Amino acid sequence: MRNTSWLLIILVVVIGSAVGIVGGMLLATMQIMPGGISFREIFQKPFGGQRYVRILMLGEDNTGQGRKEGHGLSDTLVAMAIDTETKEVRAVSIPRDTMVEIPGHGACKINAANVYGGPELARSTVQSILGLDGTDNRIDYYIATTTQGLRGMVDMLGGVYIVVDENMHYVDHRGHLNINLRASREKQLLNGDQAEQYVRFRNDRWGDSGFRVVDGKKVPAGRIVRQQKFMRALANRVLGMPNKNDRLDFLTSAQEKGYIVSDLKINDWKDLMTILSTFNPEKMNMAVLPGEPRTIGRTSYWIPDLAKIPEVVASNLLFQGAGTMGGDDQPDPKIEVLNGTSVKGVAAQVADKLRTAGMNVEHFANAPRTDYIDCCIITRRGRVAQVDRIAQMLRCSDIQEESATPGKPDITVIVGSSYRDQL
Repeated sequence: MRNTSWLLIILVVVIGSAVGIVGGMLLATMQIMPGGISFREIFQKPFGGQRYVRILMLGEDNTGQGRKEGHGLSDTLVAMAIDTETKEVRAVSIPRDTMVEIPGHGACKINAANVYGGPELARSTVQSILGLDGTDNRIDYYIATTTQGLRGMVDMLGGVYIVVDENMHYVDHRGHLNINLRASREKQLLNGDQAEQYVRFRNDRWGDSGFRVVDGKKVPAGRIVRQQKFMRALANRVLGMPNKNDRLDFLTSAQEKGYIVSDLKINDWKDLMTILSTFNPEKMNMAVLPGEPRTIGRTSYWIPDLAKIPEVVASNLLFQGAGTMGGDDQPDPKIEVLNGTSVKGVAAQVADKLRTAGMNVEHFANAPRTDYIDCCIITRRGRVAQVDRIAQMLRCSDIQEESATPGKPDITVIVGSSYRDQL
């Protein structure tokens, strides 16, 4: 499974651990509503018989501390869709740096919508970029948590056991973030503060989401992969509780302390619990909002691909056809990046940019010449999708095709001096 957010798994863990408890309490204490209508009849079909239900999962960082409104940047945004009949769950993850138009604020990163208007504005902004503004396909609910909520839930559990596989050091005074974790081959018991450091660290070469090549295969790497590992560890702690009462106490306390906030009503929670009682996150189809990373001025953005978004939304949020994981079944082409200029480090910069975008860059080096002005792409596998994507990212119009040659990569990217104008 690619790009599952820590927030989404928190939801599954928390409500999955309490399945049947809240619903059972409701039915035991309030069997009949005024007029003689039983709760059992009302709850017979989840969400009042609505076939597809969409929920925005929102994870807020701590930048809202000290603000009058109290809302911080949304560190995680996931639009989740549920088929209430088949119990299938699909989702689309929206990168926090996605460039959008926020009414009254102009072009911004999408994570700022929560600051300006809380979960409601975040929801309307996500609906807009996804094209889900209609009555029948809107996002119905939101579920939000914060870094404080994450820390609190971990501390309530007495910590989680994690293998920290690399040293993590990063300080952001403005964002009140101080990451200092040391790698170890053995599992470490992380408290709430350390768990937050682990899931928020993205200051390695892979950032939020990328790939490393291991034994010739592309393996997911970066913050999202660590979030997946963390949430499996959290799930083990919750599900390891000896009885339902302990899990109920955990859920009740988390809600009372504000670690989880939502516009779901009590009966909606019950329906959601029932649907997700047998949910397996490993089988969920989850795509990333189509787009590419780009630096504008000195700011990094995720530029959405407006032409490709409708297809992903139709598949993963409207259940039109099979769900997509955002990839294909063809082996990723092997890519080399060559520096065709006299400026040192250009090939390394471009290689990192392509790797961050999920491409299989095997190596980078100097080109035989240093007088390239414009970039050049040489493909030995035809006009595969990655060729067009690289051309768009580097603004490259010179694309040449050669026959496949043993020992040569599938794609060679030669960087010219005009690339410096993009930096």
